[in-house]
Amino acid sequence: MKNITLSNVFLIILTCIFTPALFAQDGTGVGIGTTTPRLKLEVAGDARISQGASIGIIDNLENDDTSTFLIQEDSDKIKALDVSNPTGAALGYIQVYDIVNPNEDWVLDFDTGVSATDFVLNAISASYNRELDISNGYTIPYYSAFIKNGTWHITADFPDANNLDANQIGTWTVTTLIYSKDLSKQFGQIIIPMNNNSSSAATTPFID
Repeated sequence: MKNITLSNVFLIILTCIFTPALFAQDGTGVGIGTTTPRLKLEVAGDARISQGASIGIIDNLENDDTSTFLIQEDSDKIKALDVSNPTGAALGYIQVYDIVNPNEDWVLDFDTGVSATDFVLNAISASYNRELDISNGYTIPYYSAFIKNGTWHITADFPDANNLDANQIGTWTVTTLIYSKDLSKQFGQIIIPMNNNSSSAATTPFID
């Protein structure tokens, strides 16, 4: 039988005093910092995991389920991101602009007002709803997003073409995809030297 020292007795007494306040177990679960755990494990207060944590089986997302992401802020706080909320933050946004009655078919500069500091805006499709005079030859639509004075702008045009009926009011429909820079990774610009060739390849992929 081992000898019981005074320090051992003191440690046993401290354990008996403080353990009920820190650790409790009832019929439904285990609580740390709480005597009434609401789940199998509930931690009341801050927690730090230094070696990682294992997550059990997560069911596949069904069509009727709500997609929610967890986002870590600069302050190390974790927030839930509910992308089904139409007024809340999201990983990306799809915005359609109907630009009505431009000069013929020409939109030189439409300011979306979207901050170029906080967001990345891509014009992913565009269409024009009036018949064009293409007697000077075939033309394809040109549309693009660009930055000016800190916000994203849109330009759209059919080069070398105009409305067949100059009195008709036309409409450009431009669909944009907008990403928040806080919720996406920005890799920056990649310069591709073509060396007077018509084809090339990246030396290494920027992501794999």
